[in-house]
Amino acid sequence: MSEVNKNGDVLHTFADVELPLHFSLDSEGHVMVADYYNNRILLLNSGLYLERVLVDTNSQDKLQCPWRLHYSEITSQQLYVLHNSNSDSALPDVISAFSVR
Repeated sequence: MSEVNKNGDVLHTFADVELPLHFSLDSEGHVMVADYYNNRILLLNSGLYLERVLVDTNSQDKLQCPWRLHYSEITSQQLYVLHNSNSDSALPDVISAFSVR
């Protein structure tokens, strides 16, 4: 994942992610990334540095292969994640809500 300027120059890069299918932003410029193959949601700061792992396979909902994210600051800072219910699922079949803060 990289941030580039209008000339195509790379400004920031975060490489510790495998198949980042989707991301969402909050009002402070944090980036929440669906890291598909690592089965986790990452919180990066605006400079693309890892702040923490928000959700992973150790979470209550056993996150598997996250596909899509939707972050809502209106609903008490909830992150909605479309993901697989288990590693055998071919397509996402669960929507889970997680508190981000």
